[in-house]
Amino acid sequence: MFRKRLNPENRKRFPSDWAEQVKAWRTRDYPLILGLHPGFFLTLGVEDWKSFYPAICLINDEPELAHGILQAQAELSASLAERILAEVKVDAVLFSEPIGGNHGSLISPRMYRKFMLPGYRDILEVVKRHAVPWIIMRTYANTHVLLPEWLELGVNILWAVEAPLGLAMDYRSIRKEYGGDLRLIGGIDADALRGSEDDIRQALEPVPELLEKGGYIPMLDGRVRVDIRWANYCYYRSRLSEIVSG
Repeated sequence: MFRKRLNPENRKRFPSDWAEQVKAWRTRDYPLILGLHPGFFLTLGVEDWKSFYPAICLINDEPELAHGILQAQAELSASLAERILAEVKVDAVLFSEPIGGNHGSLISPRMYRKFMLPGYRDILEVVKRHAVPWIIMRTYANTHVLLPEWLELGVNILWAVEAPLGLAMDYRSIRKEYGGDLRLIGGIDADALRGSEDDIRQALEPVPELLEKGGYIPMLDGRVRVDIRWANYCYYRSRLSEIVSG
């Protein structure tokens, strides 16, 4: 049933005006990014801590079934990527991996290699065949221990979202560890916007160094929530503009 629902030949997966969109994208003046995979836990149906427990039990008790589910999702992604990239030239592809907590990855690198990397390799074969230059891994919380796995796959841009404060996901530390070949997006603590102007200035402190070394797009590491004061957001944007233009 799961594989049947993931049938890549289902015409409803593409909008009715697909041909018109493809034609418009050929003359675009903005980056176009293709999202490819929802990640380990979302594929297994995890949406909260209540659904986390049965997913972990499934991995332990029925690993072949878990692998089959993950492989079916990968096959869908690879098939759709093949069709899309045959018609559209994109600037980057995006993998999303909400797999971390504040203290680290919720599964081990060994388990990640076993369950996820085979499917990801199938997808990336398609991506590389179509010469897409940039492969983005958008991660959540502390996923530092998995960085070597992604780099081995060919990921060349890290976009760390809602990363905890500390050295593990600090972009200056990651840049020192992995060098300029791993480009970076984000890295500015969004929680600082809930504090004072001093807190915002401190959150922006790494930006000049990262910009100077290149391969970096400064952004907040999370969404701007409703409890953030408008004045704080305006101050953040003003300071960031000054840093970037300077």
